[in-house]
Amino acid sequence: YMTKEDVFKVEDMACNACVNTITKTLSNNENISNISCNLESKDVSVTYDEEKVDVEEIISALDNIGFSATIKKKP
Repeated sequence: YMTKEDVFKVEDMACNACVNTITKTLSNNENISNISCNLESKDVSVTYDEEKVDVEEIISALDNIGFSATIKKKP
């Protein structure tokens, strides 16, 4: 069980309803253990099991609910 944390930039996350939708959608995936949204910076931090979920899957899940996400590369 290898957990990994990545931060995604979600430019169209504009309000608490967006945050709730994103959190609810991602938490439906049992391989995602933690989701943290920051409205000010438009960042969504996701902790997940990297053996079962990949970045593309997370981006795709967000895309399916109308949010375009990009992964933020760690400095």
